[in-house]
Amino acid sequence: MQREFLPVALVPAYQAEATVGSVVRGLLRYVPRVLVVDDGSTDRTRHAAGEAGAAVIRLPVNAGKGAALRAGLAWLLESESTHVAFVDADGQHDPDDLPALLSAARAGEPFVIGSRMSSADGIPPVRFRTNEIGSRILARMTGHDVEDGQSGYRVIAAPILRRLSLSSRGYSIETEILLKAAPHVPRFASVPVRAIYSTAPSHYRPFRDTWIISWGAVYYKVFEVE
Repeated sequence: MQREFLPVALVPAYQAEATVGSVVRGLLRYVPRVLVVDDGSTDRTRHAAGEAGAAVIRLPVNAGKGAALRAGLAWLLESESTHVAFVDADGQHDPDDLPALLSAARAGEPFVIGSRMSSADGIPPVRFRTNEIGSRILARMTGHDVEDGQSGYRVIAAPILRRLSLSSRGYSIETEILLKAAPHVPRFASVPVRAIYSTAPSHYRPFRDTWIISWGAVYYKVFEVE
């Protein structure tokens, strides 16, 4: 008998009161539950998320995207959810792209990445180039094709996530998940998604954060990946 498919969405949010509500409402069209982790915002992020229908966890101080995701996973992985959809709160991930990721997961793919790399015209050139280089490095490190290694738009099977011991506090959480999940999955499936950069300013700083992520990848590969 095929196991029931029970996806849930996890949304880390920081200073996102202008966008998080529409993100939550969009996601609830496709998943039954959305958890927003308010990463110590000083605006109305948590209120906007709750009013839109999300469950909300609030961190007392801004601790970073990795810390927010780890807090959300600790809560969600105690439930019966079969898959976790990772979606950013700033509006750069279109909830209407989620059905394609969920379809691949339902078909049996344990790790699905929403790839923006097929639409280079919609990505700032610096972001596209640093992502392209980083994805090639991650492909070598993981032994799997990686089309968009910096994409935070993902659907991952809960049993895979339960096997990962995560420690990152910042943006390197996405690289850490890729490296630590690689031995447990046959591949990283990629599904095309839109690249949206016309909404609220991103907290991601391409050069600085790519440098940190790259060194983090080396650390995780050398010291923590089995």
